Amino acid sequence: MKQSTLSIGKIIGFCGACIAFYIGAGFATMQEVMQYEASYGSRFMVVILVAAAIYVYTNLSFATNGSRFGLSRGGDIYQRYCGKYIGLFYDYFSAFFCYMCFIVMCGGANSTATQQWGLPNGVGAVVLTIAVAATAVFGLKGILNALSKLGPIIIALILLVSIISSVKGFGQFQEGLAAVDGGAYELAQVGGGSPWLSGASYGGFVILWFASFLAEIGAKNDLKEVNSGMLLSTLFIFGAAAICCIALISYIDVTAGADIPALVLANGIHPLLGQAFAIIVFCGIYTTAVPLLWTGVGRIAREGTARYKLLTLIGGAVGCVVACFLPYKGLVNMLYGLNGYLGFILVAFMLVHDIRTRMGATAIQVAAPEGEA
Repeated sequence: MKQSTLSIGKIIGFCGACIAFYIGAGFATMQEVMQYEASYGSRFMVVILVAAAIYVYTNLSFATNGSRFGLSRGGDIYQRYCGKYIGLFYDYFSAFFCYMCFIVMCGGANSTATQQWGLPNGVGAVVLTIAVAATAVFGLKGILNALSKLGPIIIALILLVSIISSVKGFGQFQEGLAAVDGGAYELAQVGGGSPWLSGASYGGFVILWFASFLAEIGAKNDLKEVNSGMLLSTLFIFGAAAICCIALISYIDVTAGADIPALVLANGIHPLLGQAFAIIVFCGIYTTAVPLLWTGVGRIAREGTARYKLLTLIGGAVGCVVACFLPYKGLVNMLYGLNGYLGFILVAFMLVHDIRTRMGATAIQVAAPEGEA
C-alpha cells in the first residue's frame, strides 16, 4: 500500500492559518499578553505552559475527531464530546461567543486607528468590518487562503518588535519584574491572582475559537498535515508570548496603562516601525476576525447560501456599531475571562470522550484475535 507524502507547503500553510487565527486584536496589541501573562510577573511562564498544553491537546482532539467522524460542519463536534443537549448548548454558545469576540476585534481596530493615527472614533472599526465581511462571504476555503499567507508575516513582525525591545530594555527587566510582583502598578489581571487559573482561562477561550474551525479543517484535509501545522504553530505562538512578556515587563512604566502596549514598544524603537506595526496589528485583528464572524454566522446559515452572505454583512455591520461604543480594554478582560472558564469545562468532556474512545479501540484490538479464532 502506497503511503501519501506529507506536503511541507501545506503544513506551513496550516501553521500560518493557526497563527493568524490565534493572533487577533488581543495578542497583536499585546493587551491580551499583558492581562493574562505579563501581569503575573515572575510567574508568567506558568500561564504560558498551562495555556500551551491546553492548546496542543484540544486542537489535536478537534482535528482528529473532525476527521474521524467526517464532519460536514465543524460545530457538530460539540455533540460528539458532550451529547445531544449539552453539545447543542456549546454549539450555540460558542457561535455567540465567537461573534462577541468579533466585536472585540472591531474594538481593537478602532483603538489602533485612534491611538496610532488619530482617526475619529469608528473609522478603524468600519475599515476592518468591510475587509472581514468581504472575505468571510467566500467561506472556509477563501479564509484559509488569506490566513495561511498573513500568519507568518504577522508573527515575524511581533517577534521583531519584542526581541528588539527585550534586548534594549533587558537592563530594566529585573526592576520591572520586581515592580509587577510588588503590585506597583494596577494591572488588569485574569485569574484572580492565580497563574494556573489564568492559563486555564487563556486556554479555555481559545478552545471555543478553534473547535469548529479545526474540526472542519481536519475533516476536509490530510489529518497529519493539519496536526503537524498546528504543532508547529505552538512553538511560534507561545515562544512569541514569552518574549512579549519580557519586553512588556522591561518597559512596564509605559506599557502598564496603554490600550495598545505593542505600539508603545514599536514607537520606542522607531516611529516608522510604529507606523508599520500599526498596520500589522490591523492585519492580526483581521485574520482573527474573519473566522470568528464565519463561525458565528455559520451556526444559523449554511455557508455559500444567500442567507449566509446576507447575515455575514448584517452581523458585520452590527458588530462594528457596538464596538464603537464599548471600551476595548474592558471588553478583553470581561469577555475573554468569563468565557475562558466555560471553555475549560469543555476540556473535561473532551478528556472523557477521548479516553473512552481510546479504551474502546484498545479493547477491540485485544478482542480481535479471539473473534477471529
